[in-house]
Amino acid sequence: MTIPDHANHHAAIDPTRDQVRALRDHGRDGPVVMLNLLKFRELADYPDGQGAPGTTGAEAYAHYEHAFTIAVGHVSQAEVLYKGPCEQVFIGMAGTPETDWDAVLLVRYPSRQHFLAMMADATYRDALVHRYAGLARTVLIQCG
Repeated sequence: MTIPDHANHHAAIDPTRDQVRALRDHGRDGPVVMLNLLKFRELADYPDGQGAPGTTGAEAYAHYEHAFTIAVGHVSQAEVLYKGPCEQVFIGMAGTPETDWDAVLLVRYPSRQHFLAMMADATYRDALVHRYAGLARTVLIQCG
C-alpha cells in the first residue's frame, strides 16, 4: 500500500510498512478499537491552493474524520465511540509531549481487515491531505 504523495505529507504521523504488516498479520480476529491521541496545529498546513485560509487544525481534521466515517464508511464501517477534548492531566507530568493532547478519539472497526481496507481505499488516501494539514502529532493505539 502506497501513501499518496501529498505536498504536505507528514511521515511522522503515518504508520511504517512494518507497523502495517504487524497489524495485518498479527492480532486477534473480531472488532478492534483505535485510540487516537490528537494534537492539532493552530492553523492547518495545506498545500498551496488547497484548504480555506484561516482553517484551524481541528477543522482540517474534521474533514479527514468525515472521510473515514462517511465517505468510505461502507468500507471502514467505522463507528466513533467517543470524541472529546483532553481537559487536564490527572496522573502524569502536565505540559510534556507525553501528556499534551488536544483531543481523544475512539473508533471501532468490525475487524483489522476493515481498518486496512479503509487505508487502501483511494478516496480515503486522497483525504489524508486533511490529516496532514490538521495534525501536529498523533499516537494511534490498537485496542481490543
